[in-house]
Amino acid sequence: MIIKITFPFKDSPNTIELKEIVIETDDNDLITQLKSTNNPIEIGIILSENERKYKKIDSEKKEDLHIEIAEVLTSPALRKKFNF
Repeated sequence: MIIKITFPFKDSPNTIELKEIVIETDDNDLITQLKSTNNPIEIGIILSENERKYKKIDSEKKEDLHIEIAEVLTSPALRKKFNF
């Protein structure tokens, strides 16, 4: 299954950029975990804890599942500088 995860990312005070991660996996447990949240921090934790269960791929292929994150992630350096 091909899963596309998109999320807004703020790496400067005046811009928000839409970023995406596209992965391929056949692990049903990982798919269920990813479907169960739309929190960008939880998605990152799930992906880091399951690194061996998926591989990152180019976004050229049509995704089977699209997870859209609405919450903006802020660059840690920017967060520290402006106390977000």
